[in-house]
Amino acid sequence: MSWFQKHPIRKDSKSIALLAVFVAMVVALEVYPILGVTDIGIPGDFTIDWTGIPIVIVFLGLGLVYSMVAVAAMWMAIAYRNFVGAAFKGFAEFYTIVGLLAAKLLTMRYDMSRTARLTLYVVFGVSFRAVAMFFTNIYLIQNFFGAVFEGAVIASVAYVIPNVVQAVINIVGGVVLYHLIPENLALQAGLGDDAVSASSRVEELPSAEIEESAQLSSEAEDHQS
Repeated sequence: MSWFQKHPIRKDSKSIALLAVFVAMVVALEVYPILGVTDIGIPGDFTIDWTGIPIVIVFLGLGLVYSMVAVAAMWMAIAYRNFVGAAFKGFAEFYTIVGLLAAKLLTMRYDMSRTARLTLYVVFGVSFRAVAMFFTNIYLIQNFFGAVFEGAVIASVAYVIPNVVQAVINIVGGVVLYHLIPENLALQAGLGDDAVSASSRVEELPSAEIEESAQLSSEAEDHQS
């Protein structure tokens, strides 16, 4: 059984509406940043922001495919005014989600506490982002800024710590906020794997029972008349 057979893409209107809400948050954080609050600039034209937090919540609550949609929306919100920045940011968030996916596959195999799961998410998300962006930055810096290889490597090393900090903020912030949502509310909203399994247990009445019920109702009306 493939991944998509085990984890089908949600197509219900509730999930799509939730995705739209979180995507709107992501776009708003990029289009209308508040300097010093939602966007904190650091040397090297790098900003620490909150954009990745709703993306992580989408991953945890709605799954991999929807989180990639959120990443794509973030990329477009940046690319229309800053294509170079969108390239760096897009790859960084993509690698973070890949790391979270690896951690999730591991946590699904074992019964872990919430703290242990958060630790794994941080370790995998940070590691995937930091290592992958180190090599990606070398390529992007050479192509966008015309730097020589040695200079690109030095610049890429300088970006490792900011990427680690950003990944920790995204993952910890996203996981903590997600788990602050009351369980009953999360199920009603359709967030999480439990919500999917719960909704899948709701079955329609067999057609035979529907016909029998309609027939009994008709007989009762005839009797009353």
